Amino acid sequence: MSKSKKLYSFLTLFIAGLLFVIILTALITQRYWFQRLDQQVSTEAVNVSQYFNKQLERYQHIPDLLTSHYQIRQVLKQETQTYALSKILLDIQKTSGASDVYVLDAHGDVIASSNYQSDKSYIGSNYAFRPYFYQAMQGNRWTDYALGLRSGERGIFFSAPIYTGDESIGVIAVKVDIDKFEQDTEWLAGSNSAKFMVYGKDEVVFISNHPYWRLKQLRESDDYTWSEIQATHRYLDLQQQRLSNAITSTPYLEKSIWQIESSPQHHEQYVYGEAKLPLLDLDFVMLLPVSEARDNVQVSLILASLAYALLVAAMVFVFRRIAGYRQLLFTRNALESEVAQRTQQLENAHQALVQSAKLATIGQLSASVNHEINQPLSAMSTYLVASKRMLAKGMLDEAKQNMVNIELLIARVHKTVAQLKQFSRPSEHRLDWCQWQSCLNNALIVVGPKINSSGVTLEAEPHSMLIWGDPLKLEQVLVNLLSNAVEAMQGCAKKQISIRFEQDGEWELITISDTGTGLDLHTIESIFEPFYSTKSDNGLGLGLAISRSIIQSFGGELLAANNEADQGAKFTLRLKRKPHAEHN
Repeated sequence: MSKSKKLYSFLTLFIAGLLFVIILTALITQRYWFQRLDQQVSTEAVNVSQYFNKQLERYQHIPDLLTSHYQIRQVLKQETQTYALSKILLDIQKTSGASDVYVLDAHGDVIASSNYQSDKSYIGSNYAFRPYFYQAMQGNRWTDYALGLRSGERGIFFSAPIYTGDESIGVIAVKVDIDKFEQDTEWLAGSNSAKFMVYGKDEVVFISNHPYWRLKQLRESDDYTWSEIQATHRYLDLQQQRLSNAITSTPYLEKSIWQIESSPQHHEQYVYGEAKLPLLDLDFVMLLPVSEARDNVQVSLILASLAYALLVAAMVFVFRRIAGYRQLLFTRNALESEVAQRTQQLENAHQALVQSAKLATIGQLSASVNHEINQPLSAMSTYLVASKRMLAKGMLDEAKQNMVNIELLIARVHKTVAQLKQFSRPSEHRLDWCQWQSCLNNALIVVGPKINSSGVTLEAEPHSMLIWGDPLKLEQVLVNLLSNAVEAMQGCAKKQISIRFEQDGEWELITISDTGTGLDLHTIESIFEPFYSTKSDNGLGLGLAISRSIIQSFGGELLAANNEADQGAKFTLRLKRKPHAEHN
């Protein structure tokens, strides 16, 4: 087959497929968007009508609250001036948000009004023909809607009778302009293109956010002729104007589409939702233009066409690459073999790293054991030598005391070994309030002989405070710090260790300072790092790292610095102290 015939066949199949996609997409998306539009308009109709009803109920109660006002009764009994009452009604009107508040006597004449200062004041007007007046005079609380006699503006009227005993002597009326309801309702509508209308049994649209529909009749009323409507004076001398509209069916909705005149010589189709305003006996209709659904359908068609074109392009691309499939298959097999080989090499390297990590851990553990046990063993050796001399001289009591000290050191070594067994796995700290002086005394049992043999003077006043921590681990820190201080003063003329105390709120600052050579300012930040050591002959650099870790586990801090006035270094323990009031 020639290239031109292949191209012709391909284009024919492409166009046929595109037409199928467009038709299928149109059928699916039209139903979806029309049904979604129908659900939206029904929901908005219910929500907005509920808001409308609540607002009407709020204004309905205002006349009831005013009927018991004593000045209104006095005016109707001709016991006071109407001017003062009009000022009161003006304040009530401003507070309630109503348009006008006025009082009518038993004849329907307005005797006081909140708009008494306006050119369109109601005072002197007679509204005996209004249903809200004669219904109220019959004892009914009434709600009605009509065009204002003086203003010509649309309004909703609420009224209630004013009694003296069992006799109705007048009516209190409240008027609310429709503009307020239209603005609020339009704001509540979920769509900017949403329109609504409110009409009664006379089929006259009284409320709408579309000005062209207002005061026009949708259709001929089944209950009233236009002459009967005019006789009620509800719309004053309004002439009949009919909106051209029709109901058309659609296969996409269970209900019909409303086509209505939206401007002269122009009609628009709407999906509509209905609700009731029972207080006024009116029908509320929310409308959304069908064009919204159709616009969405067009967008869906465009997207579907693009997706189809991209799919065809992708298929062409795949078919054009199928000729190199065998080469790709061979390359893939070769890569899989190489990946398997590299994976095995990585696995072997991983096992070697694991073994190295185990060896490193064992080395650190051995160093820690040596560091924590060697000093007690040295102290025991010193005590044994001293005990031999004492026994030879007959100093039995002193020798006994040395034996007690050796026994304590052996117990300490056992405790240290027991703790070091937990080195390889996490363990819970047994933290509690511990006696500082007891911890220091136990630490001196280990490092005391070294201090004495080195000619070092220790200045430490007895202190009975309680410190939060683990006693054994705190002793380890003190042994390490005191031992480091002794070693730092080798070759110095003045050898002195001082322990000072300072309170900082709930914290105790314990400073251990020496008169040695001090710390190198360039390396002072590194001395707490593992394996960092300033000892050239021995030491693995674990002591200070372990000490800081222990203090941090207590919630405290271990800081290092040089003495400001004298030579030497100082290490500060920041530990939580127990208040004196809680010691017991």
